[in-house]
Amino acid sequence: MNNNYNAIDFLDQGILVGFFNEGGYVLDFSTQDFDQFTTDCIGIPLCSFYGLSKGKSLKEFTRLGEIEKVVKLYDELIRYYEGNFNQSIVKNPAIAEQVSRLKSILDKYRTGNADVVVATPAIKNVDYRYIREMAARANADVENGNLDSALTKARTLLEETFCHVLEKVGEEPDASGDIGKLYNQVKMAFGMKQAPTLDKRVNGLLSGLEKILSAIAGMRNDFSDSHGVGSRRIRIAKHHARLFVNAAQTMADFILAVEEAKR
Repeated sequence: MNNNYNAIDFLDQGILVGFFNEGGYVLDFSTQDFDQFTTDCIGIPLCSFYGLSKGKSLKEFTRLGEIEKVVKLYDELIRYYEGNFNQSIVKNPAIAEQVSRLKSILDKYRTGNADVVVATPAIKNVDYRYIREMAARANADVENGNLDSALTKARTLLEETFCHVLEKVGEEPDASGDIGKLYNQVKMAFGMKQAPTLDKRVNGLLSGLEKILSAIAGMRNDFSDSHGVGSRRIRIAKHHARLFVNAAQTMADFILAVEEAKR
């Protein structure tokens, strides 16, 4: 345990701990479950280690733990929350904003990213420059071995692009968090369907796009930092992560071009 008291700013510590600690409780974990969760994630059963409640143990670790492990644990707690309390996020914009703020805080403390404020920033407009920059950040994650974060950025790139083009035509993007539903909205809005009148090679490309989307969504859900914990998570190879990032960039670029052509 690294007693680096200043690893995370005091105010940031309060925001991180405050979201998850409710009177000593942490989400829906029992003490045993929380120890297992933290052991799988960072190799430390926090409650047993500190001899405190779940909430107080989390607070102590946030204050005293090695910065990489603190970031890792909160990443996993956020993913757990998104996976098990998604309806709270969907139905309550304030909670969604809080979760976004937590992610922004964590990104400030990632190794090699001290100057990064937000990994997937809130944006007012999606353009080709944004697509290139997001893909570049994701590929930088791949180079640094942060494959989980790279897959998350790949999916976020697609989500942002889908929402952008839908809003351009006056449609309210689906808020369920299901990227497949968003893409179906895009297809309906822009008439993106295979047709006998199209060249079979074009139809083949459109079919390939859907396979790309399905694979990215599935890979992110199964392997990335959105779901799964510790030893139960499956790791992917670096070259596979790069393939997914570049495929997401290609698809986002195409969807933006479709919207521009319609406009």
